[in-house]
Amino acid sequence: MEPCIFVLFGATGDLSRRKLLPALFRLYCEDMLPRNFAIVGFAIPDKKQPDYQEFVREALTEFVGDNERHTCALNEFIALTSLIPADFSDPEAYKKLADALKETDAARETGGNRLFYLATPPTCVPDVLQNLQAAGLVTDSAHKTPWTRLIAEKPFGIDRDSARRMTALFHNIAKEDQVYRIDHYLGKDAVQDVTVLRFANSLFEPLWNRGYVDHVQVTVAETLGVERRGNYFNSMGETRDMVQSHALQVIALVAMEPPNSFSAAAIRDEKVKVLEAMRPLNSHYAVRGQYGPGKDTEGKPVPGYRSEYAVPPDSTTETYMAARLFIESWRWSGVPFYIRAGKRLPKQRTEVNIQFKGAPLTLFRGSSRKPEPNVLRLRIQPDAEIALTVELKRPGTAHDLLPVELDMLYGDVFKENRMRDAYERLLLDALHGDALLFMREDEIDAAWRVVDPLLAYWRSDPDVPGYPAGTWGPDAADDLIARDGRKWID
Repeated sequence: MEPCIFVLFGATGDLSRRKLLPALFRLYCEDMLPRNFAIVGFAIPDKKQPDYQEFVREALTEFVGDNERHTCALNEFIALTSLIPADFSDPEAYKKLADALKETDAARETGGNRLFYLATPPTCVPDVLQNLQAAGLVTDSAHKTPWTRLIAEKPFGIDRDSARRMTALFHNIAKEDQVYRIDHYLGKDAVQDVTVLRFANSLFEPLWNRGYVDHVQVTVAETLGVERRGNYFNSMGETRDMVQSHALQVIALVAMEPPNSFSAAAIRDEKVKVLEAMRPLNSHYAVRGQYGPGKDTEGKPVPGYRSEYAVPPDSTTETYMAARLFIESWRWSGVPFYIRAGKRLPKQRTEVNIQFKGAPLTLFRGSSRKPEPNVLRLRIQPDAEIALTVELKRPGTAHDLLPVELDMLYGDVFKENRMRDAYERLLLDALHGDALLFMREDEIDAAWRVVDPLLAYWRSDPDVPGYPAGTWGPDAADDLIARDGRKWID
């Protein structure tokens, strides 16, 4: 791996503290980072701990397990970190950053290679990009030394037009192959295994089409509310926050055609074709909701969304959405994809359920129940799992059928392999210059095309049904899928 400096904008923010610094530390402990490497933070110092190296120590102490931390490795890693105290809009601070990077290049022999990670609010991105360009800190190559790569955190706009404007800002200073748009879901092993399961096992591919699949369900369920993210979430809502990015990306992996290779370009080309074939979401087959007071998973009372920190008391932002989606392709024509995503639901689940068509003839008339269709479940979190539901005979009976799961839990099968955090995988890929698990400009644009009409309709309609915290959302969500003679898989 080539040497480089990892420049972390927002180095004292919550994302850096909880995810990025621990991910980099774990990679360092496994000798996965370049030998010539440094981390230069760029942010306003933390008020509680202005000494940045102590800030890093406290973050790793809090978010990396005791059994993972070795004092020697911890001290060595912390020695690689430094901070430029700065306001993102101050041009003078970028001159100091340029000087610091030159000094670090000389000390660490990093060759002028830069990986800029923009862990900043979207409103700060224009200032960061403009000042990086003015300071001459961006080269014109993603791979040829001295290279520059920029990692952009979501959200990528709030609609199609704003996403295009943000893309234009990046293209003002860098080429498309230098921009790495991160969606941490794509870094999860279970998400990556969707394509492996399909294309490395001949069992599934012949059945992966409208001839055998009845419908597909994608569930992104969270038990928590918005916590301290009220300001951010209230401006986004569940559809933008979870569906436009995570859910549509997972569907694209499930529904795409076999690529010519597993290169970044080939995989992303096929994903874009799926996104472009999706019908825009229709308000007649979509519902939304907002959680009210209720109980958490332990039965303790919890407040409603409008009582959360920094949420306006008259907010109409949705914390739940469900919708039916169609993909107009030869493989999937007529097969509905149902999406539901929400906060303060009874269980934490992110999973894809592929329900196959039922058996054409019921032979087992002596059974107490009709055979259920086979369901392939791909669970992404909290516990990665692959399970196939099949019908078997109950022991000791003649024809009494029973649905049985043939399942594989990642934690049981891969005991000797540590499940990497998604950010570890994505940071490692960015350091290698591998863009496979990052989103391309046309993917973002196509995804916004799918959700924009629904968001526009909802803006014109202030009525947002409520649902009690700790339930599976508004009743209208059950009615939506029941109209098609189906039900949610729980």
